[in-house]
Amino acid sequence: MYPSSGEKLKYQQQEELQQLRQNLHRLQILCNSAEKELRYERGKNLDLKQHNSLLQEESIKIKIELKQAQQKLLDSAKMCSSLTAEWKHCQQKIKELELEVLKQAQSIKSQNNLQEKLAQEKSRVADAEEKILDLQQKLEHAHKVCLTDTCILGKKQLEERIKEAIENEAKIKQQYQEEQQKRKLLDQNMNELQKQVKILKDKENQLEMTSSQQQSRIQQQEAQLKQLEYEKRKSDEQLKSNQELSEKLSGLQQEKEALREEYGQFLKQLDVHVRNYNEKHHHHKAKLRRVKDRLVHEVDLRDERIKQLENEIGALRQQMEKEKAFQDQITTQNDILLLEKRKLLEQLTEQEELIHGNKWIISSVQSRVLFLDKENKQLQENRLRLTQQVGLLERIIRSIQIRRGEETTISDIPEFEVLNKIVPLPNSSFSGTGLVESAGSLQETEEHRSEEAMANPKSLESLSCSQNSEAGYINVASLKETHRIPE
Repeated sequence: MYPSSGEKLKYQQQEELQQLRQNLHRLQILCNSAEKELRYERGKNLDLKQHNSLLQEESIKIKIELKQAQQKLLDSAKMCSSLTAEWKHCQQKIKELELEVLKQAQSIKSQNNLQEKLAQEKSRVADAEEKILDLQQKLEHAHKVCLTDTCILGKKQLEERIKEAIENEAKIKQQYQEEQQKRKLLDQNMNELQKQVKILKDKENQLEMTSSQQQSRIQQQEAQLKQLEYEKRKSDEQLKSNQELSEKLSGLQQEKEALREEYGQFLKQLDVHVRNYNEKHHHHKAKLRRVKDRLVHEVDLRDERIKQLENEIGALRQQMEKEKAFQDQITTQNDILLLEKRKLLEQLTEQEELIHGNKWIISSVQSRVLFLDKENKQLQENRLRLTQQVGLLERIIRSIQIRRGEETTISDIPEFEVLNKIVPLPNSSFSGTGLVESAGSLQETEEHRSEEAMANPKSLESLSCSQNSEAGYINVASLKETHRIPE
């Protein structure tokens, strides 16, 4: 069976629809790719615009830096020219000062010659004075010999000659004083000129140092200029490449109206930014002018301050001179005080030696006092023992007295032997003669020590301590005697 015409048409329409669908799909793919390309081109365009703006800013900065470097070069060249002019001026001043020094040396030589002439004139004056004395003697002799008119005339002539010689001598003395004053002035001028020469030499050295430093700065600035020129070339090349890219972008913008509209908006924004930038630039210029005026005012104030400081330095120098004179006076007074201090130190050393000797004596006396205190303690202990023994003896004696009436045999034995049998004690401790002798010797030693104490007042403490210890001895002896008597 053959297909009918309607089916053929349907089949053809279906094929056409499929082709149209395929074409639509292809067109959609192409549109998507075109949109992607447009987005990519937009991003690229934005990147190029940003890069272009950055390059423009860098080119502006480089131009500003070039201008600043050129101004610095001009300033440094001016400084170099001014420094060279000052150096030449200083050299001229040095030459003038050297000529003045030569003139002063010549004047010093002439002064020396004048001094030699003055010495010769003085010798002549001395000879003239000797001649005058001889003539006066002759005049007196002639006056005595004869009083004629010729003698009177000779006398007048001699007196006139004497007056002339005295006047010449006074004139020569005045000339000598004037020449001395001139020489002093010339010496002062010489010292001042030498100081000025030293100052100018120092200035010359400083100028040479500054010129060398500025030459090194100029070389550095030239190197910086070369670097800036190289960077400028790079920026120009980049600007050219940017221009080519901008041409390509303009072609793309002509093809695509949407991008053209966006670019117009971007240009409007750029105009706004440029206006803002110009306003900021004008504002910055106004600020710079204000800063410049302020700096000029500060420089004027600084110059006034420098003048005030120079005046203060002059006053301070005068004060320093006064202080130096005052310090000289103080140094002389310090020398006098140092001499007095040395004398006082010598006296102190002598007194310290005396004190050291007295301390040694006091330490010996203290050791003696300690020894006597120990003896006194021992004696007090012995005294206590003896008092105890005496109490025992008294009890024994009482018991013996009670039993005496009862026991007749005990009455024949001496009491002394009974006591010795009961309490064995040394005979010397209870002997009356020994006690009397010891008391006498103690009194003699007390008198001897009192005399020594009167002679030496430092031994009073030792004497008092020894008296205390000896009083203990005497008390013990008196106790022994009291107990011996009732026996």
